[in-house]
Amino acid sequence: MNALAGLRPTVSRARITAIAATLLATSCSAGLASGAGDTALTPPVVSASAAAPVTGYDGLMGLPLSAYGTSEQDDDLLFRAERAVVVRCMRSRGHQDYSGQNMVRSSLEDEEDREAVRPAGAWGYIGRATARNQGFHPRTLPMGASTGMTAEAGKDFEACSAEAGEQLPDLTGTDGWKLTQSLFGQSFQQAAADRRVTAARKRWSACMTEAGHPAEDPEKLAEGSWKTARPTDDEIAAATAAESCTRSSGLAAVFFAVLTGYQRQMVPANTDALTAYQKQVQKQIGRATHLLADFPAT
Repeated sequence: MNALAGLRPTVSRARITAIAATLLATSCSAGLASGAGDTALTPPVVSASAAAPVTGYDGLMGLPLSAYGTSEQDDDLLFRAERAVVVRCMRSRGHQDYSGQNMVRSSLEDEEDREAVRPAGAWGYIGRATARNQGFHPRTLPMGASTGMTAEAGKDFEACSAEAGEQLPDLTGTDGWKLTQSLFGQSFQQAAADRRVTAARKRWSACMTEAGHPAEDPEKLAEGSWKTARPTDDEIAAATAAESCTRSSGLAAVFFAVLTGYQRQMVPANTDALTAYQKQVQKQIGRATHLLADFPAT
């Protein structure tokens, strides 16, 4: 087994859910948006003075449905509990020097970090500095330090990770998780088709054409053929234009206001199921708290 064996980056589950939800655009969410959880929605009233969120991440995490799941604080607790279980297990197997150094939780320290997580989406592009530095390239997550694990240690790590998974089972795939994803998909479909968002998207497209980067859909532009190792000058120019046109067209402000309005209709229509899911989450947090108490920090 090579020196990178067992490296395990850990990312906030709340963030993953929010970011994954942005991928549930009109072409991707049809399956999720149908079936259980379907809600008859009406175009919401939106304030003419609605402002765009500071970052795409803040916009996503501020959505009504994002309240159902784990918070950043919850994710930090779950990570520390998982690592404590793995460390205790590894040491019980003879790896006394193991301290969880290959388990990394990516955290968002400031606005710059939040801006770079998901700047582009159906709302356009938010983040001038990110556009200039990152273009449409995804943010690279940090990896754990190389530990030079032996084959035996690597196998033990996998076994210990499985033990941690048994003690803190992931809620991904549960009925509550599926419902939130379905509702996210439905709300994104509704927002994308809303006449106010459509009008703002047309303004954005006209601005992009005038800027020399013709594009009809901001999400398709972001997911385009930007496959180079580093952002090219053309990519940076297109991203910078997308950010400027998002501001001038008001697309992000309109999109998130409309999306929020649709989700606010969904929550009361699915209160029982969402509340049950949140109880599952809280039970998981309670389990993690007890594990940390049983396994003191190492």
